[in-house]
Amino acid sequence: MGFKNVMFLLMEKVLEHITDRIVCISEAERESAICNNVAPKDKLALIPNGIDINAVRMAVPIKRLDLGIADDAFVVGMIGRLSAQKAPDVFIRAAEIIHKEIPNSAFIIVGDGEQREEIEDFAQQHGLHLVVTGWTDKPYSYLKDFDVAMLLSRWEGFGLAIVEYMAAEKNVVAARADAIPSLIEDGEDGFLVDIDNPEQAADKVLWLRNHPNEAEEMRQKALRKAKSKYDINRVVKQHINMFDGLISMGGAEQNKALIVSVAFHYNEERRAA
Repeated sequence: MGFKNVMFLLMEKVLEHITDRIVCISEAERESAICNNVAPKDKLALIPNGIDINAVRMAVPIKRLDLGIADDAFVVGMIGRLSAQKAPDVFIRAAEIIHKEIPNSAFIIVGDGEQREEIEDFAQQHGLHLVVTGWTDKPYSYLKDFDVAMLLSRWEGFGLAIVEYMAAEKNVVAARADAIPSLIEDGEDGFLVDIDNPEQAADKVLWLRNHPNEAEEMRQKALRKAKSKYDINRVVKQHINMFDGLISMGGAEQNKALIVSVAFHYNEERRAA
């Protein structure tokens, strides 16, 4: 364990003593907190993350032609930083395999990061049509242009992009990293592949293209899951209930401030360190 990892862990353990609840955004994060003895189990509140489903559904697509992509192209994309965690290097190697099978393919990465030049150079050297958006406040508009969405992260506290993909009715191919398998029922509403395995990722993308009826069924299952389990309104209600519960336990009557530490923030940072 590196110096930064130790420091983040110590910070969590110190803050635990002045904290009433620690919110974990996934079961994987809760297990991480338990394994690292961050706090007693009864201080850990599991409140899975969520998104504004309507914001995804109502987003207006960017015209493919404005991106230099043909309307009939097969588009594979990802949303995420171009950094080691999100594995854009695995994405682009999978793209190379896909392009050999589907010459009329294009690839979009919605994001920016320190690996951008490396990824763009690889795409140019291998004749791939790649669009990297850089930072944008309209990620969902680019997402609407995807045919298949990938998230091939090496570690992931939750994997919010997967829920966004589902809400946008996009087929999902994702790595078996940390919390991600809790979001996807493999073969039912998405596909899971091994970490650092571009061959598996490409194979699943090609299967989806070659099985349009099954792919449509998977998209609809994923959409129903996103709406029923990951709407932001559920997250808000769970937080309100948590605060109400803390107040009813006597925090307010004793004039004691309620302090809620978010466990996933430090856990994520430790893994990235």
